[in-house]
Amino acid sequence: MELHQFFLYLAIILIAARLFSEIAGRYGIPSVIGELLAGLLVGPSLLGWISPDATMALLAEIGIILLLFEVGMDTDLFRLAKSGIKPIMVAVVGFVLPFVLGYAVCRWGFALDNLVSLFIGGTLTATSIGITVRVLDDLGKRHEDEAQIVIGAAVLDDILGVLALAFLYQFAVQNEVSLAATGTVALYIVLFMLLSPLVAKLAGGIIDHYD
Repeated sequence: MELHQFFLYLAIILIAARLFSEIAGRYGIPSVIGELLAGLLVGPSLLGWISPDATMALLAEIGIILLLFEVGMDTDLFRLAKSGIKPIMVAVVGFVLPFVLGYAVCRWGFALDNLVSLFIGGTLTATSIGITVRVLDDLGKRHEDEAQIVIGAAVLDDILGVLALAFLYQFAVQNEVSLAATGTVALYIVLFMLLSPLVAKLAGGIIDHYD
């Protein structure tokens, strides 16, 4: 991609996203919904001005990293812990229900293979913590008690979803399940979830200090 073409595409993306987010905000709709609609409009689904090539994929990766980094810096694990068992209950329901319904629809509704149906059910269990936090921010509810329950449940949902997919992947490849390998994945996830907010806050403090 030529440099001038890159900056043209970037300008189209930023202007369209900002315009639609402002329109959504004026009608009381979370601005992230407007940004999604902007992507549908200028992307290949409608106008086709922007194509999802390698450059756009790289920009998307950078955006996701920055968004989740910001979420980590602004996450209070101690406040999440004070929510008690409610996030766990919400997460379990949010994991089991999509998994069971997704499997049932694919297995008996579309007559798909058993393993394929399990994989589809597993993918439906995952939530997007980044989008969840953005919606709560747009609604001005980020720091309320109910929001802490939602955020905690979203984090647990993502952990359970990754474990389920790791479990199914091992079964599909090796035709058996290794509890040691699944336990290792679970340990890495737990360590990452515990340490990443602390690292994010530390990095944020260093950046603020030298800003």
